[in-house]
Amino acid sequence: MTLKEYEVIILTVLYAITMLVAFAGNGFLIYIVWKKPEVRSLTSFMFVNMAIADLLVALIVMPWSIAHIYTEGLWKIPGVFGEVMCKGVVYTGYATLTASILCLTFMAIDRYYAIVHPLRRYLWFRKPKLTVPFIWIFSLASMSIFPAIQTVKETNERPVCSQSVYILGDPQKAMRGLFLHLVVLNYLIPLGVIAFLYTITAWRLWFHVAPGNHHMTGNREQQETTKKRVVRMLIIVTCAFSLCWLPAHVVHMIYVMNSWNIDVQLQKIVESGCFWLGHANSAINPWLYIFLSSKISTVFIKMVSRKSTQSPSSVSVKTSNAPLQSEGEAFREESRL
Repeated sequence: MTLKEYEVIILTVLYAITMLVAFAGNGFLIYIVWKKPEVRSLTSFMFVNMAIADLLVALIVMPWSIAHIYTEGLWKIPGVFGEVMCKGVVYTGYATLTASILCLTFMAIDRYYAIVHPLRRYLWFRKPKLTVPFIWIFSLASMSIFPAIQTVKETNERPVCSQSVYILGDPQKAMRGLFLHLVVLNYLIPLGVIAFLYTITAWRLWFHVAPGNHHMTGNREQQETTKKRVVRMLIIVTCAFSLCWLPAHVVHMIYVMNSWNIDVQLQKIVESGCFWLGHANSAINPWLYIFLSSKISTVFIKMVSRKSTQSPSSVSVKTSNAPLQSEGEAFREESRL
């Protein structure tokens, strides 16, 4: 089953737009956190970590997906380099997916402890220097099966980059286990943990009133508002991730069903569109954070407006820095909670 000419054009345009949006959004996000110390916290570092993963998707996985559309799966890179590229592209795609969902999971854990157990501050997973390496090491290790089974092989006298699962034993059982591994590890378990933690956190924020706190001071009320805004933003980002990747994981489950001899067929355009939507999450993530985070959006708007107006007025610089400092102080206070 091959794509029609107009379907190829549609997918190419969608991927091209997605790549541009992903490069711009993730680039802006990394630049802002790098240049503005006042916006840094575990949450911002986790989003930068996701931005790096999303840039890898835009740089490696999306171009490969476009090439796959035009070559209909034919692998045209010969020799050892072609074999390494075949393994590397697929490995990168699945490892970055794991890293993204782990970032969201650690952000949920961080918010849970910050709000439900505020006195337990010195926890290793609330330190970016430890959390970030752990996420990437775990992601690379958990997806290490793909370099072993991904290879260039001859199918109908055509070289294709695909899985060769015979080294794992029965190919039907191996394929079934492989895709179940992806769905459970990269989708069901982390989203279940995230949903559970945010349910408890949201209940504590919106519905639980501690004894003696019926009348909060202005400072306390501002802190509560800040925490609610951060949790609301993270829930939206998580929902976007789950909705974008749901169709791709449904396709994975169809592969599992086919290994059980349950014949379920999808049109090629539908299958390709499902994976494009998952890849599109790499373009959506940074912009959600930029516009939903008051601190990041303030810096972004001022950075863009300053570049567009090219105004060197010292008075305007002073007034623009004043609210930014107060927001940075509020953010540092919130990050300690």
